[in-house]
Amino acid sequence: MTPAATRVGADIGGTFTDVAAVDASGALKVGKHLTSHGAEDEAVLEALGETGIGLDGKGAVVAHGHTLVINSLLERKGSKIAFVTTAGFADVLDIGRGSRPESFNFRYRRDDPLVARELRFEVAERTYADGEVGHRPAPEELDRLAAALRASEIEAIAVGFLNSFVNPENELAVAEHLSDALPGLPISLSSAVSGQWREYERFTTAIANAYVAPVAERYLERLVGGLRSDGFDGEFVVLDSSGGALGLDLSRRLPVRTVESGPVAGAVGARELAERLSIAKIVTFDMGGTTAKSCFIEDGRFALTNLYWIGGYARGFPLQVGSLDITEVGAGGGSLAWADESSRLRVGPRSAGSHPGPACYGLGGTEPTVTDANLFCGRIDPDHFVGSLTLDRDAAAAAIGRLSSTLEMDPHRLALGILKLANMSMAVAVRRQTLERGRDPREFAMVAYGGAGPMHACEVAAEVGIRQVVVPPYPGHFSAIGMLGVDLRVERRTPLRGRLAEVDPGVVADVLQRLAAELAEDLRSDTSGEEPVYGYSLAIRYHGQDHTLLIPAAQPGLAVPEDLTSYRGAFEAEYLLRYGHLDTQGELELVEVEVVGRRPLGRVARAAAEFSAGERGELESFFGLDEHPVTSAVVPRAAVQVGEKFAGPMVIYEEGATTVVPPGAAGRVGEARELLIDTSGLAPA
Repeated sequence: MTPAATRVGADIGGTFTDVAAVDASGALKVGKHLTSHGAEDEAVLEALGETGIGLDGKGAVVAHGHTLVINSLLERKGSKIAFVTTAGFADVLDIGRGSRPESFNFRYRRDDPLVARELRFEVAERTYADGEVGHRPAPEELDRLAAALRASEIEAIAVGFLNSFVNPENELAVAEHLSDALPGLPISLSSAVSGQWREYERFTTAIANAYVAPVAERYLERLVGGLRSDGFDGEFVVLDSSGGALGLDLSRRLPVRTVESGPVAGAVGARELAERLSIAKIVTFDMGGTTAKSCFIEDGRFALTNLYWIGGYARGFPLQVGSLDITEVGAGGGSLAWADESSRLRVGPRSAGSHPGPACYGLGGTEPTVTDANLFCGRIDPDHFVGSLTLDRDAAAAAIGRLSSTLEMDPHRLALGILKLANMSMAVAVRRQTLERGRDPREFAMVAYGGAGPMHACEVAAEVGIRQVVVPPYPGHFSAIGMLGVDLRVERRTPLRGRLAEVDPGVVADVLQRLAAELAEDLRSDTSGEEPVYGYSLAIRYHGQDHTLLIPAAQPGLAVPEDLTSYRGAFEAEYLLRYGHLDTQGELELVEVEVVGRRPLGRVARAAAEFSAGERGELESFFGLDEHPVTSAVVPRAAVQVGEKFAGPMVIYEEGATTVVPPGAAGRVGEARELLIDTSGLAPA
């Protein structure tokens, strides 16, 4: 009889889809399947089937992370939408902030807005900065607007008015009118999607939400429908970008909140691992098939941001959503190596993805990738990679050989150069999370996961000065495993501006209670009997500055101190770390307050990790540019036991991931069978 799952985590990546499932006994089972682009739900169901665990039990929770939203926005494969805004503000999307990141590029231009100029409609309305409604849209104007929208054959609407973050009355009135005239058409209001000041960022966020809403709705309907047909009748939640999960209804209404849905789960799992190992400072290193990502966690706190750029700051557009501050670079196992017009070797950001994939997959790929270079350099056992997928070293050698002929380089030197360039690119992401935050990398441990993360982690860590790498069990499924411990979490910001010394704490307390009451509906749960818990943060800046720092309350809950200037110490500590200087006489200003609500979904007890048995072996591996191979021991992870010490060169393989321990690195196996690798003996390559 197939055991029933109590908790399932499902993570869609650019190359592989991973599933982790726990049954009532606590046994953890994992599955991995090539991502089916355009039919991602099928890959989830296939990977779930590989676990051998069913979904016909009562009270199961399925937590899901995906790349559907981010891919739709990056690839411009969303829906045809219209934008309704205040008269005179239709061109805000083109004007943006007026900054010019590439000052000396005379051909510089930003990416086009998601909504064409002819599909931007203006409405005569005005809400003043203090929230007073000065002019309401006329019904006859809204009738004409509805007729124009109907004729445009759009799939969704975004509405963004100038000061709706203070008072959304006019946005709500327009939405009600259009809903009656155009029933069934999704409408995204900037006051509901973002609700924050800065009209450009608020407008682009609402537009992005409308752009992906029909795509996300169709996908979730297929996936949840497939799960239900397999007997699932529990709770389905979707990871959001801030490290929690959204209920199904909220994730349908606000899909833009899930833009970093997949990567945050690994960070959640890394925080749990760091707490268990009593490591105060960690930086994550998540390398998959398409990208590598890094996140900073200190004393159990994530680095957060409320501005996420689609397509990068230089050319893209902002999303005003709470998100883990994750640095991402286009370097993954499937990243293509190529020669530019100057005959220089380049790696990424283009990726072979899952189809055709690297040349060594044997699925039609012919260009060399990072995975091909690893296989060619003897850092992967071709017979123990992913499930039944046996890698073709001859195909990898042929792909490397073609590029080496073009560049007139020795094939092994070229392959090592591919790996070096990839490592340098990924080291940039780690430096942004440490050095650029005023933190010393030598004080941090690196938690490495993703299918390719443990393969490169030791060398990337040495490149930035990190001395310890932690590889958890099942690193290739770690993001899916991280989903097993998520809670429902939502947050909401609202403006509350004034000099910090003059703001009435009673007013702040009233605002916090109001926001908490609004969040309560979004925290409903079908399976959790626990009550929601709330916390808050204050967005503070020096008077006269533009941007703020989000300072969390000193204690859990919504209690407000009698003197708000007590936040000065925490503000100055963070400011000094971030910028290296202080204005000790500067006056502080409160700009916004944020309330976070969380409802625990309960923890599942997991049994100790069990790995499939395997055979030991040897590989001739290349690590240095001297082009001389060394003999690496090839060891299944099942063979390294708790307390055992090991040293490189060594290749440790398991289902879904390979850990490379270079010469000079050494480690031991921790109590939960995590690999604790000391990289202090490695010099930057």
